[in-house]
Amino acid sequence: MSYDAHITRAEDWPESEEYPITLDELKEYFQTKKDFHYSTSFSSTGPVSLTIAGEFFIWNYGDTPVPFHFWNGRLIVANPDNEILAKMKEIALDLNANLLGDEGESY
Repeated sequence: MSYDAHITRAEDWPESEEYPITLDELKEYFQTKKDFHYSTSFSSTGPVSLTIAGEFFIWNYGDTPVPFHFWNGRLIVANPDNEILAKMKEIALDLNANLLGDEGESY
């Protein structure tokens, strides 16, 4: 089972569509970040290969690409570690947004 962290302007992440961060806003923001790139899909290879269509801002975290998935007015990262959460908090502050966990906990 996956644990997600959400960058949202809502106080409760399921309400993100009511207080959206827009795709255009994110494209403009991430265009200035040299360690991110935009993609309309994310692929992962290993024992199982997977490609997911969608709106992604991929962070080059060392040798590991970390997908920030734009969905319903928010950015989502699955299973973030402490360094990823720190990057998410930085982005949330820049976007005047909140960083929330699946259970509504605030970071």
